[in-house]
Amino acid sequence: MIELNKIKSFISESPQGTIFTTPGWLDAVAPGSWQYIQIKEKGNIKLCMPIILYNKMGFKFCNMPPLTQSLGILFPEQKGNYSKVLSNNTKNMLELISKIPKNSFFRQRFHPTINNWLPFYWNDYNQTTKYTYIIDDLTDTDLIWEGFKTKKHQEIRKAKSKLKISETQDFEYLKYCIHSSYKRQNKKGFNFKKLERIFNFCNEQKCGKIFLAKTKTGDIAGSVYIVWDQKSAYYLAGGGPEALRNSGAIPFLLWHSIKFSSSVTKKFNFEGSMIRPIEYFFRAFGGKLTPYHEITKVNSGIINLYQKFSIR
Repeated sequence: MIELNKIKSFISESPQGTIFTTPGWLDAVAPGSWQYIQIKEKGNIKLCMPIILYNKMGFKFCNMPPLTQSLGILFPEQKGNYSKVLSNNTKNMLELISKIPKNSFFRQRFHPTINNWLPFYWNDYNQTTKYTYIIDDLTDTDLIWEGFKTKKHQEIRKAKSKLKISETQDFEYLKYCIHSSYKRQNKKGFNFKKLERIFNFCNEQKCGKIFLAKTKTGDIAGSVYIVWDQKSAYYLAGGGPEALRNSGAIPFLLWHSIKFSSSVTKKFNFEGSMIRPIEYFFRAFGGKLTPYHEITKVNSGIINLYQKFSIR
């Protein structure tokens, strides 16, 4: 039986512990499909990894849930001799890997602070380096502003003269803005049910905000949704209607989100993207390009063939 209070305490103290690794978040994005793999010593948690495990079309997937930046391994706060710490971590990681339930496909995104994936390599897992942008210190928002590209300064100043930002508890505003962006891009498949469950969970925990931008005549120009924990805020979702696409609403809303986040946490994570136009957009806000590991393993010949021959 999972000792939730002990797990929650471990997550809070772990450098890799985030809102995404908490039971409440996992319940929102993968109800009934999550568990924690743990390595313990004398009743104390030495290592922990939340996983999502579900069956689909006769295959068992251990996969990342939607709208979740990272899961991966959580370590306790560690000090002392580097070599000794590394040796203990490696030993514990190897033991943890042996406890991963049998699956057809495995995928985990690790927290950016984890730079050692050797135990997974030794067990025939694969690694891909991915990137996000992080503002590491929210203490001085004036300094953060100076780090923006000049064009973003201009867009935000222009938007500030025409738009007004407010907070809202109405999920439908956010849903409308995201749907508008997806429609413009001819994209489908955004999981609004899971986003709404996240929204409800974060409302209960008081760790999420929808910011809405409107014109002076009351037209909706855009909306963004951020969540946070004691370590960082995260841009989770956003969008706006086609008619006001060039209003500067999203840069203005993100700047507002960064300033707000400085009052509740330490960092701001743009949640990154490997898609070139999105990466270019986030880069302009002066965050630090930050790599993280995505670890995968295919244990099914059929899935392996599908990946090799499918058109991406």
